[in-house]
Amino acid sequence: MANGFAKNLIINNNEAVLNLESAATFLGISTATVRNWVKCGHLQTFEDKKHFFHKKDVEDIKSKILSGDLEKLNRRANKAKADKTFVPDEYAKDRYSFDELNFIVDFIKSNNIELFPALLLISLNLLKKEGVLLSVSIQDVVQKKDLSFTNKQIKEEIISWILEIDEGKIKEEFSFLLDCNIPKQRDVLGFLYQSLLLEGKKSQSGSYYTPSNIVDEIVADYAKRDSKVLDPCCGTGQFLLAFSDVVENPENIYGVDFDEIAVRIARLNLLIKFKGRDFAPNIVCKNTLFDIGNYDLFSLNDENIRNFDVIATNPPWGVHFSKEDSGRLKKTYPTITSLESFSYFLKKSLDLLCDGGISSFILPESILNVKTHKDIRGIILKNAQIKKITYLNRVFKNVFTPVIRLDFKKSEVNNGRIVICKENKSYSIEQTRWLQNQDLVFDIHASEFDAEIISKIYSAKHTTLENKADWALGIVTGNNKEFIADEPKDGFEPIYKGKDVEKFILDKPSSYIQFVPEKFQQVAPTGKYRAKEKLIYRFISKYLVFAYDDKQQLTLNSANIVIPKISNYPIKVIAALFNSSLYQFIFQKKFSSIKILRSHIEQLPLPLWNGEIFSEIIELVDGTMNNEGNFMKLDNYIMDKFTLSSKEKDYINEFNK
Repeated sequence: MANGFAKNLIINNNEAVLNLESAATFLGISTATVRNWVKCGHLQTFEDKKHFFHKKDVEDIKSKILSGDLEKLNRRANKAKADKTFVPDEYAKDRYSFDELNFIVDFIKSNNIELFPALLLISLNLLKKEGVLLSVSIQDVVQKKDLSFTNKQIKEEIISWILEIDEGKIKEEFSFLLDCNIPKQRDVLGFLYQSLLLEGKKSQSGSYYTPSNIVDEIVADYAKRDSKVLDPCCGTGQFLLAFSDVVENPENIYGVDFDEIAVRIARLNLLIKFKGRDFAPNIVCKNTLFDIGNYDLFSLNDENIRNFDVIATNPPWGVHFSKEDSGRLKKTYPTITSLESFSYFLKKSLDLLCDGGISSFILPESILNVKTHKDIRGIILKNAQIKKITYLNRVFKNVFTPVIRLDFKKSEVNNGRIVICKENKSYSIEQTRWLQNQDLVFDIHASEFDAEIISKIYSAKHTTLENKADWALGIVTGNNKEFIADEPKDGFEPIYKGKDVEKFILDKPSSYIQFVPEKFQQVAPTGKYRAKEKLIYRFISKYLVFAYDDKQQLTLNSANIVIPKISNYPIKVIAALFNSSLYQFIFQKKFSSIKILRSHIEQLPLPLWNGEIFSEIIELVDGTMNNEGNFMKLDNYIMDKFTLSSKEKDYINEFNK
């Protein structure tokens, strides 16, 4: 018989039959998934032949998948749609693992199995495969029979799980979870737990579980065989399992989390990793911010919860604390004024490290430059030497916030150099530089050469718009469909959006409005829109884009307004500076933001040049606004007035390409 698909066909009484491998190939899934479908009743085997199927049954399943009748199976079979599922696919090693794990999740959901019982059954399945549990049936679990384990501590963990599950929560039809294929990968229980939590919304704790490559790199950088390590927000134990690849003694691995189920999984993960050892994991369900550091975490007189060599974690961000917890936090951490959850964990980490100990945190980029986080930046700068900051960009599924990795050593000496890693490039800067920055901003995007250029600009005698301007947000109508028209109408006037704002000018309007302020949801005082002169700027933008307006135009909330109030400082000169290539460079290097914030604009220097220079700039601006092609000339003129060298100008122009 020919090779390939045909050789797996059997003719029995004129009926075609497929073997296991051929059925999997035909359906585009793994053989393990075919077995799972059989266990769940989606596919019938041929008579008493365990691994053979009627070809017409396989074709029928394929037809239903393609038609969408079996939507769940379709998601499993169609790998192209895998990235649309709620399952965190960064945890699966390969497409077959992803496929099989997705199928387990679907089985749990389609059978309305509660989370705790489902995870218990899968854990028993895993323990059986690990050789720790000798045998188990669904009847054993339902009847809470004594199970035989090779590890005493694991037995105690599992018995406590079983005893906490109410009668009737585990049924015989759930036996699939005891026998299904579980792919070999780190923290498979955590993968399933997170998958079951992710449908509809993320956990309300503000946590996102960390991709394994990031975890592995942190552990490889700092953990040693005899290190004492902690993850204060350990979840199901991603960092703890990575630590266990390096740290020889499991009793030197500590973890804390307030999620009871996650902690149970983390404990079991570590016990399985060291299944030949007799120990109780130092992983507990507590609130790190309130319960750690009081030396009563694991016993009445515990001196071990301190002096860690390495603390690594991905802490929760943006948690909304209760009124009671907020009060406790303010009292316990008086130096943290932002009420930001990750800042509390950073402060706690510093307290728990030994002298010379190292912390590595996964954090939102906003910690680097948002004014609110000046508090924690100051604490770090004064109590630690920052070793490295790695710009990771967007690494979490469905999270659009850029992410950084911040590594620091607890040290009274904090004047060393910091390594900055970004897009396969690295450079170093002095930490003392950040102590001089306004709001102690960590301007990681500025190399030393960048900083030299910026310092040169700021060294010129200058003023700023801080306390010297009026500000206004664009109009929020509350219902654009009701108030905004696409074409001019009687009684309507143009209103400009952020996309209509160009350098120096407003583009042709695409929207019109009848200005009735009392009807709008949010509106600035009319006088600010009707100012004799003002600047209108894009709010959501990586670049500074400022239009000059002397026609009293209205804007929507994607275009904001600033009205400079500096005597004898022409508004067109400010527009020229803010639109210039030089100031794009300054903005990106200092703030690297996708929002143009008032606090950013207020920090930009306005050089105190003489009236003659101002007049020449205004003439060039007018020419640019009249389409005379003066912008490049204006751009070079501004750089020349700051006496930038040819090298510096070429560098800035190259940056802005």
